[in-house]
Amino acid sequence: MLDGSLAHPRPAALATVVGVVNGLTMVLSAWAIGWTTDHLVIPALAGREVSRATWWVAVGAILGVSTVRWTTIVLRGIASGRVQHAAQARTRRAVVRHYLDLDLGWHRRHSPGRLLSTAVSDVDAVWLPTAFLYFALGMVVMLVVAMVQLMTRDAALGAVGLTLVTSVLALNLLYQRALTPRAQAAQAARGDLGAAALESIDGGQVVRTLGLVDHEERRIGDAAGRLRAANVRMGDVSSLFDPMLELLPTGAILAVLAVGAGRVESGALTVGVVVEVVYLLLTVSIPLNVISRFLGMLPMSAAGGSRVAAVLESDNVTRFGARRLADEGPLDVRVVHAQVTRGSRVLLDDIDLHLAPGEIVALVGATGAGKSTVVDLVTRQIDPTSGVVRIGTPTTDGVDAVELAADQVASHIGLVAQDSWLFAGSLLDNLVLDGHPREARSYRDDEVEAALVAARADEVVRALPDGLDTIVGERGGRLSGGQRQRICLARTLLRGPRLLVLDDATSALDPAVERDVLDAIADLRGRTTVLVVGGRPSSVAIADRVVLLDRGRIVSSGTHAELMAAEPAYGRVLDAYGSAQHRV
Repeated sequence: MLDGSLAHPRPAALATVVGVVNGLTMVLSAWAIGWTTDHLVIPALAGREVSRATWWVAVGAILGVSTVRWTTIVLRGIASGRVQHAAQARTRRAVVRHYLDLDLGWHRRHSPGRLLSTAVSDVDAVWLPTAFLYFALGMVVMLVVAMVQLMTRDAALGAVGLTLVTSVLALNLLYQRALTPRAQAAQAARGDLGAAALESIDGGQVVRTLGLVDHEERRIGDAAGRLRAANVRMGDVSSLFDPMLELLPTGAILAVLAVGAGRVESGALTVGVVVEVVYLLLTVSIPLNVISRFLGMLPMSAAGGSRVAAVLESDNVTRFGARRLADEGPLDVRVVHAQVTRGSRVLLDDIDLHLAPGEIVALVGATGAGKSTVVDLVTRQIDPTSGVVRIGTPTTDGVDAVELAADQVASHIGLVAQDSWLFAGSLLDNLVLDGHPREARSYRDDEVEAALVAARADEVVRALPDGLDTIVGERGGRLSGGQRQRICLARTLLRGPRLLVLDDATSALDPAVERDVLDAIADLRGRTTVLVVGGRPSSVAIADRVVLLDRGRIVSSGTHAELMAAEPAYGRVLDAYGSAQHRV
């Protein structure tokens, strides 16, 4: 919370000042009411004449203090709200930014639902107490001043007030100790529920087609039940402590009335002083409740903060250097003695792979051979555990990929994955992805059209009633799988990649369309380095060279004919992807 205040000093300073002033006005209200009781109410009830000046002082004091008090309440609410929501937005941006910086391996180890819960509910929980922080600061000042005033008015009554404050604070400490572990469990259960719900929504088609609706309902119901139980356990603690926190001020007021009545009867105090002390205790009960609520939010804030910190402190980030590639020609990529491990598993073992500038290479292998890991390597989704990936140009030596500047991979390497991801916007938005209005796009209309034609996606656009303005729906759900693949290919080609990686990117296309798309890819020969991943015979047909991968190792490299003659495993892989008559 201190970080949030320092990051937004102006509203934080305003909230602090008006919070303190508000606390002082509460003490001044007690003084004004006590003074009015002694100088106006008691004389009037006794039938004595009260001067007009006394009326003006009494009314002016009460109205003036009340006006300042309510003004500070409004200003404090506005200022603290700005600090809270600005801090939430700043933290949420930091979390999402760090998500984007973390490498692919880290994301594969963490559930998207839990990551979503951290970015939303955990961040909200971290800064929720800020709404009461400045109120609590003002109330602390008010308590100190009120205790001093009580002691100066009457030591016996002051002792009652001091006992009240210390009792409430001690009770709050016990409250926090009991609530903290339960709050942590509730926050974890909230993340588990988010993960289960997101998985069920993402896999909605599988859930329906396999008849798993009842299973998913039970699974999500169990997660919701665990969250409910965790919240109930928190509620049990609150239901025990809240009544005690409510009753303590009432008991203190009764004690003041009992002691004060005797003190008034003996002449040691006036009625106005007793009224002032009672009003002070009534007023003190408000800040004590606020402080209790503030302290009650801290365990949930701490639980959310620990989950946010776990993300922000994770160092599995992709490191970048400052080197830049020469702006000319297709890329030259060399994977040299690369090994990739995940725990005790070896995913790639001593890989040596060369993609010559302008060459089309097909990477073929059975399921689990390591093809996707090679894709992750050459597109810098991951770095090798050992070895190096060098990226260069026809006229320059290769640079270790980790030394390249952050924008170089995205600027020069294009990936079209089998899982065709589209955002819930228009077709044009998904092609351009720059966030600008149409008239200020990063790409001209003719460039967009050329990319669509190259990906054979122009006919997809023409078939849609709104053309490029068609809203594709969540994840492109309004388009077929083949249409999504062609749009994703066009999106990548629009950026003019110098290395194009196709990871089974034509799997959803019918044979005729696939042939046209692959012919367009073949036309890139000499101008773009292309890595075609998969074992579809039609993809192999356009390759200058085929690399066979098996169990994380390259076992052979050559032309299609050479591998067919020398490697029986190669033929088996092609057979797995298509029937014998589809062989090239």
